[in-house]
Amino acid sequence: MANFISGIISLVLGIVMMSGVFITTVKNTNTSTWSAQEVALWSMVGLMGVIGILYGTAATFGLV
Repeated sequence: MANFISGIISLVLGIVMMSGVFITTVKNTNTSTWSAQEVALWSMVGLMGVIGILYGTAATFGLV
């Protein structure tokens, strides 16, 4: 039960950090002088963060 509660707390903190800091930093980065490959790779950073949150959610509820 303690692992479940700590998992929920970790998910809440992760989602708050993801939405408040991580995604806004990724979206507000000036990429006007970057090449197309760099911009494409940078757009994957946000997607990987979201996948990480989904994996954490699945692990907390025992789906992984």
